[in-house]
Amino acid sequence: MEENEAPREEESQEENNQERVLRIRLRTECPCGSGKAYVDCCRDYHTGKRAPETAEQLMRSRYTAYFFRLADYLVGTQHPDTRPRGIREELEQTMPDMMWRSLKILSTSKGQKADNKGKVEFVATLHHEGKLLQHHEKSRFKKLKGKWKYLDAKG
Repeated sequence: MEENEAPREEESQEENNQERVLRIRLRTECPCGSGKAYVDCCRDYHTGKRAPETAEQLMRSRYTAYFFRLADYLVGTQHPDTRPRGIREELEQTMPDMMWRSLKILSTSKGQKADNKGKVEFVATLHHEGKLLQHHEKSRFKKLKGKWKYLDAKG
């Protein structure tokens, strides 16, 4: 019996650590740069409680998904017309090597609640392979069945 008890204690301690990390994450500022706490910003998008109402909200939530390495969210919010085969596997392989640092929205065009298309230009700063990099993109977004989806970087 004693041999079985040790793994249970370790599992319980690991679960407690994960819960503590989640509680801290919920209270800290959202990585998307909105100035709100994660729990009041992108969390509901990531859990499926709410859908982003604007292209910018989707952009911010996708950045935060990269930050937290939420591959399923990134795949689910990419428009099926432009979603590459094997994207989930690619994300799962590459995301651990990237440490996202900041997001700055430079401009938006359309992409409001009543629109069906929108553009968001942004710069995301990250560390990759020991180097500090900036990813500058002009993203296009399009609604599919009333929900915003990332289309491509051809904006």
